[in-house]
Amino acid sequence: MKIKVKNSRYIRYAVQGLGILFTVIGLFTNYPMANSILLGAIIIMGPVFCGWICPFGTLQDILAKLGSKLGIKKYVMPAKLKKVLAFFRYILLLITILITADFIFNILSLDPRANFIALLGGRTLTVTGWIIIFIFLGSSMFFERPFCNYLCIEGAKFGLLSSARPFTIIRNKETCVGCNRCNRACPMNIDVSSYGQVRSLQCINCMECVAACPVKSTLTVGLIPVKKTLKKSIVIFAATAFAFVVYNGMNPDSLFNLSGSNNSVSSSTVITGETVAGYGDASGMADGVYEGTGTGFKGNMTVEVTVKNQQITGIEVTGTNDDAKWFDRAYNTVVSNIIKNQTVDVDSVSGATYSSMGIKQAVSNALINAGGKNAKAIVNDLPEAGEQKHGRRK
Repeated sequence: MKIKVKNSRYIRYAVQGLGILFTVIGLFTNYPMANSILLGAIIIMGPVFCGWICPFGTLQDILAKLGSKLGIKKYVMPAKLKKVLAFFRYILLLITILITADFIFNILSLDPRANFIALLGGRTLTVTGWIIIFIFLGSSMFFERPFCNYLCIEGAKFGLLSSARPFTIIRNKETCVGCNRCNRACPMNIDVSSYGQVRSLQCINCMECVAACPVKSTLTVGLIPVKKTLKKSIVIFAATAFAFVVYNGMNPDSLFNLSGSNNSVSSSTVITGETVAGYGDASGMADGVYEGTGTGFKGNMTVEVTVKNQQITGIEVTGTNDDAKWFDRAYNTVVSNIIKNQTVDVDSVSGATYSSMGIKQAVSNALINAGGKNAKAIVNDLPEAGEQKHGRRK
């Protein structure tokens, strides 16, 4: 079962254009099912998001082609250095998984891919965000996809997730003439001509190598070559995995965020329950559900606060752009403490101070707007994300 994709680059260009359009209209942030479908495709076919949809990857490709048109020489990292740098994005991924200190926010705020996607989504960028984007775009005229190759933690996630993918690029060793055009065409600097099956974690399945190959049927895309019975099992497994991910409508932020490392989809979570005796910030308020807004790490955060018998009984975050990892950490603690103590005047969570402050500010705003006389106004005096203010922790 093989697919010939000699004209794949033209199809890919069209899909990349649609990827930018879909990002602008919010398809990957407002419709979780779209992310679920892509996640299923990644499990089966590899990091297709990186090679076919990612807006920042597309922009790097455009600048690379512009550099070629201008006669700018493309440079290739020395083989030994390339092997070392290729692991760097996995090191960054491990750091973001294991370390929850506030300074990680500042590292992620420099992610040019996430900043560019945030820009497409209509949000303003800091000066630093613009500078980082231009640095990597400028570098793309001299090196192929420099950010994707060495620094993108989302690409690292997708590569690991698709390591057992049943569909891959297959090279026919018998017809290969050793021209190395595939190697030169690969934007991820993979030595395609040395593989029988291109299963490198760096591969983004852009199919540029397939399109560049001059010998018919030497590079194709298909199921890994195995015995017929095993191949049927692989097809069934792949179809089941895809159906499972799509059917469950998984929120990718719980595992992999397709749209941006610090540009999460809107969140809708709730903690409810009976509260301790006595009144607090909701004293004197009528029963109802009240909406408020605050400022998290990546912009506005909205909540709905449920008041019953003059007590806060539920807090639901209906919209946030903060990273799921830190938002969840703040939410689970801050919301529970607000309900338990019946006041927004609770401690922030170390390592998630922005999200903590956003939640408290939004709850306070909801209560005050609804006429709560005991609610204390929360002033968010944290510095802007990515900026330092007298050495203060962020």
